[in-house]
Amino acid sequence: MSRRSLLIYLLILIIGFIIVYNIIGEQDFSGDDSREVIVYYATRDAMYLDQERRTVKQDGLYRNTVEELLKGPETSSLSPTIPEGVELLKLSLRDNIIYLDFNNALLDNHWGGSTGESLTVYSIVNTMVQFEEIDAVQILIEGEKIETLAGHMYLLEPLEMNESIVKK
Repeated sequence: MSRRSLLIYLLILIIGFIIVYNIIGEQDFSGDDSREVIVYYATRDAMYLDQERRTVKQDGLYRNTVEELLKGPETSSLSPTIPEGVELLKLSLRDNIIYLDFNNALLDNHWGGSTGESLTVYSIVNTMVQFEEIDAVQILIEGEKIETLAGHMYLLEPLEMNESIVKK
């Protein structure tokens, strides 16, 4: 092979590498790290729950989903179900039950009433049982089970999805 042919061959090879490198460099090999989830908020008349779709990061999926619920709705036709100041302290999943441990603000700042309590509790429960591996939700306050949030619902046992409170 002549020197000139070798030079042309090397030049083509270098250009090829540059093109392939640029194509590969623009691709995201980390995969799609976000997921669409459903978060439940109260309807404006505070009688039912309705869905709002959000996109959250897959890493920390459960915590990210709860954090979206705590932020409140983006849609003006929906109302928040979680009082201000509520924080998720920790969570764990065992035997298809997710344990959500909130700070005292969930109790202290709750507005009360039987419907208000149901909307709060089932916005949490219905939001979390959308995940295949979660069948029920146990709500904790500062690491402890609570008997009730506002005096109307028994919360010492895990709760499952309640479709009757969801707007049709």
